[in-house]
Parts: sequence; C-alpha cells; structure tokens
Amino acid sequence: MNKEEKYIEYYEKGIKIYEKEEFKDVISEKRLLNIKNCYNEYLYWYNHSEWLHRIFRCKKSACPVCNLKNKAIKFYNFKDRAFELMKEYEVFCLTLNGNNVEIEANKIIKEIDDNNKNLKKLLNRPFMKRIVREYFKVTEIKYTNYDSLPHIHIVLFVIKGVYKHFKINELRQLITQEWKKSKGFNANVELKKVGTQKKLEKTINYLTIAKKKQLTALFNNTNALKTHLEVIDRKRLFVWSRD
Repeated sequence: MNKEEKYIEYYEKGIKIYEKEEFKDVISEKRLLNIKNCYNEYLYWYNHSEWLHRIFRCKKSACPVCNLKNKAIKFYNFKDRAFELMKEYEVFCLTLNGNNVEIEANKIIKEIDDNNKNLKKLLNRPFMKRIVREYFKVTEIKYTNYDSLPHIHIVLFVIKGVYKHFKINELRQLITQEWKKSKGFNANVELKKVGTQKKLEKTINYLTIAKKKQLTALFNNTNALKTHLEVIDRKRLFVWSRD
C-alpha cells in the first residue's frame, strides 16, 4: 500500500468512526462534512492524475490526514528553528511525567494544567534561570485501554557554558528533586543531551510525526480517541517559549 492509498484508508476509517452516535457531541455535523469534503477532494485527485489544481484541505485537527499533515508542517518549521538555536546553545531533551488519570477529558486537562504549573515553577528556579534561554514544549498523552498518562517533553536550549555550572548528572538530580517535590510523588524524570543535528532532528521527529503519535494510532481505542479530540480542542500541545 502506497502513501496515497494509506491516506484514503485513514479517511475512510476516521469518517466511519466519527459517524457513530457516541461521537456526535465531539464531531459536529459541520465538522464531519468538512472532513468528508476533504476526503472527496483527495479521492478525486487520486483518481484523476491529470488534475493539476491545488487540493483542498479542511486542516481540521480531527481529520486523520490533515492532522498528520499539520504535524508534518510543524516538524519542518520546528526543526529549522531548533537548528538555528543549536548554533548558539547546548541542547537537552527533558521528559517530565505526570500522574496516571482516567480517560476523561476534564481529568486529563486538570493534570495537564498541573504539569504546566509545576513546569513554570521549575523553570523559575534559580538554577534553571541561570542556564535556560529557550525551550520547545510538547504535551503528550499516552493512552492504555483503562487510563492515560499526560506528560511533558521539553527541548531545552541552554547556555554554552552550562558545564561550568553543572555536570549533567547534577542537573538531572536537581530537576528530579524539584519535579518530585512539586508533583508530590516519585514522578519519572529523564534528561538527555542532544549533541548533534541528526539527534535533534530525530528528537523533533519523535515529538511531532512519529507513527505512534498519529491520530490513527487511536482508531482501535475509540474511548481514548473521543477523549483526545476533546482535549486537543481545548489545549495547545506544542508551545515555544517565545511564541
């Protein structure tokens, strides 16, 4: 199956799910119509190779193909911006876990808000203000069949002289202590140096367009899919520090 055929399959599976009664309070008739028009336009283009017009895209976050393409655009924009910053700064990737919560939009959003509040507190600590100059934050939600894990991935751009202040293990320990204290439990923390453009590109790829992060990865878990659509309607998942 080539890419075009996969896209057609994504459209058809997505539309079939969204037409279910349980999705009517998340996917309005107008929104569903936009996604169907998006699909019909793509299908027409696929069946008429001589058609040279630009393809209409609904650009809706709930559209399985536009969601994928929107993230691809983010990947290229974020990568270019990160590469420029890498000329001036050292780069680290930090992962901060939150609490596992039930698959309910309000509970997930509450945990995201708590994570963001505690991240702001962490970044305002003197040891972080001394070294961090910019960051790129991604809020991710990992779903199982019974719960979810809202967590943060953050690409940190820090001063070149960071090692005059801390060894990486010392910095990791300070961040871990602060995060566990703020969250009130033994929350998982990971800190890794991103030393090359190739590693930085791989990191941003993982954070934006990795297959397991696509909307289609939730097609077999409709409860998680419905909840995720509610969450992304209310929360920005990708944030630059100076946007």
